[in-house]
Amino acid sequence: MEAYVLIEVAAKKVKSALNAISRIKGVECVSAVVGPYDLIVWTKADNLKKLGELVVSKIQAVDGVKKTITCPVVEL
Repeated sequence: MEAYVLIEVAAKKVKSALNAISRIKGVECVSAVVGPYDLIVWTKADNLKKLGELVVSKIQAVDGVKKTITCPVVEL
């Protein structure tokens, strides 16, 4: 299962959050962006439960992360 995670980060913490998140197992790519979110993360997990654990236990635990929105990829 793949998902994009949109992340809002506290001011002056974007670079350190990007570095920390990029080292998390299951994170495929992290990009800093301009707009309502500061980072966009592409993730892969075996199932929805593992995806939830990745986002809640690991990504949201990173210093500076204020808010996440998880967008699972669907096949059409």
